[in-house]
Amino acid sequence: MKILLLLAISIIITTFNSQAADLDNGRTLHTGNCLACHTSNMYTSKVRKVHDLAALTARVKRCDFSLGTQWFDDDIDDVVAYLNRDYYKFK
Repeated sequence: MKILLLLAISIIITTFNSQAADLDNGRTLHTGNCLACHTSNMYTSKVRKVHDLAALTARVKRCDFSLGTQWFDDDIDDVVAYLNRDYYKFK
């Protein structure tokens, strides 16, 4: 019984960790691509165009398309998570 419980907990933790955003990857992608067009000042402006997490995700996807970076969905999630953690702070 204990073995089954430990196995179940291990699977849950592994699944959770594999779905967590890679903030270091998000920062690297942001620095190498996003800052080519604009500075981080746009994230702290009082007149931001992005007001929630869905809008932030849409904006990152639009920039990915415009730049032709062809990021994977996980890369987009990583950049969104990085921007949200360091600038936007959406819930």
